[in-house]
Amino acid sequence: MRWSSDRTLRAEGKTQGLSNSLKTSEAGMNAAARRDGAQSRGGRRRISSILSDESGDMLVLAAISLSVLMGAMSLAVDAGYVHYRQVQLQTAADAAAIAAGLELGKCSNADCSTMNTAAAQALIEDGITSTTITPSSGCTISTSSSLAMIINVGPCVQGTSDPNNGNTHMAEVVLTEPQSTFFGSIFGVRTLNLQARAEAGDSYINTANTGGNCVYTQSLEYNSSDGTFTLNNCGLYDNGNLQTDNGDSVKATSFLYYGTWSPNNCNSSCSWTLGDSETQPTHTTTEQSDPLASLTPPTQPATSSTNTGTPNNGVTLQPGYYPNGFNLNSNVSVTLAAGLYYMGGSINVNSGATLTGTGVELYFENGTLQLNSGSTAQLTAPTTTSSTTGVTAGMLDWQASNNSSGMAIDSGSSSYFQGVIYLPDAQLTLNSGSGVTINSGASYTAVDVKDFMVDSSETFVINGSGGYLGGGAGKTLGSFALSE
Repeated sequence: MRWSSDRTLRAEGKTQGLSNSLKTSEAGMNAAARRDGAQSRGGRRRISSILSDESGDMLVLAAISLSVLMGAMSLAVDAGYVHYRQVQLQTAADAAAIAAGLELGKCSNADCSTMNTAAAQALIEDGITSTTITPSSGCTISTSSSLAMIINVGPCVQGTSDPNNGNTHMAEVVLTEPQSTFFGSIFGVRTLNLQARAEAGDSYINTANTGGNCVYTQSLEYNSSDGTFTLNNCGLYDNGNLQTDNGDSVKATSFLYYGTWSPNNCNSSCSWTLGDSETQPTHTTTEQSDPLASLTPPTQPATSSTNTGTPNNGVTLQPGYYPNGFNLNSNVSVTLAAGLYYMGGSINVNSGATLTGTGVELYFENGTLQLNSGSTAQLTAPTTTSSTTGVTAGMLDWQASNNSSGMAIDSGSSSYFQGVIYLPDAQLTLNSGSGVTINSGASYTAVDVKDFMVDSSETFVINGSGGYLGGGAGKTLGSFALSE
């Protein structure tokens, strides 16, 4: 029993010792863990401290980046607005050049007040407003303190590098305008001087016999004495038999006839002011066909909302189909809105009545335009072809190829026709009117008719810039255009 008890006691003692050893080991491990935790926390505190120390540098870097970004945005705003203004200025210069170029004929291919007024008005219509604009001329462009316009008849700003340099059938417009920047002053750029240049006219015209024709007919007949044609910057071509009479006169760049000429009493009393070496109408052996024969007639539109037989005074008619035409009573004034007027009957403008319209095309399937004595017509053709409205650029008074209704212009006041009068199967008659001048207000006109009759003392003026009918040098209708 003692031996057994002793062994038990010794075993219990060993167990107690092992337990104490385990407790000691656990305490050591806990202490080590606490030391490791303390070291970890200390490391994190040191890293946090390091990051905290670099926060000032990051703020500086962010501030610099923001400044650069704001500067770039400021430059973008300035660049965007300057580009917008430059485009606007160029569009206005284009419009001003076209307006100036259309006045070349009226201004005898030189700078004149009419041209300056037209160009300045074009700027206003394109949103370029300013105080009084006084156009100047010159080949050198300098900076300007406000909007300035240069008009040159015969472009010269670009010198000989311009294919139209010195061509007096071209008008050149240069606009200059200072443009303040919004933020450019930060970089020392407070103002930019913008420039825009454009040219318009007929860059191909010449005054030789091969120049552009603005009158084409199969038979020109001066019915009696003292009939006058004044054709500025264009020629006349008669494809049939020419007849003149005592005191008749023609001013033109050329006067050609293909058939025969019956001078009658014209041998010593007529006056010919012609281009090149022509001293009188010149016979040509080269027959020219109708330059407009290939044009496609418009399609009949819906009946106009203002279709009426007798419009009231002061009304504005709308384009469309007029099955029976219409009649303007005496002293009635009517305006035609822009567009195609497809006529199934005649337009009669009686004594004292006035018919006006801009951008209009009159197409006569039947009937004609009849201007009676003392009436006034001021009509301008469309400047661009439009599939939407059905109009063809430049065509003002157009009759169907099988419509033989003759058109007559009686003596009147202030009548003009800016565009093409095309009567392929009919006669145009200028009736007697002593001392009366017709058409001097039109910037350009062209006439293509089967027969052309001129009565006594009638003066018909055509400014050729913009309306050419072919014949020599590949001239085609509507050669007037924006060049640059």
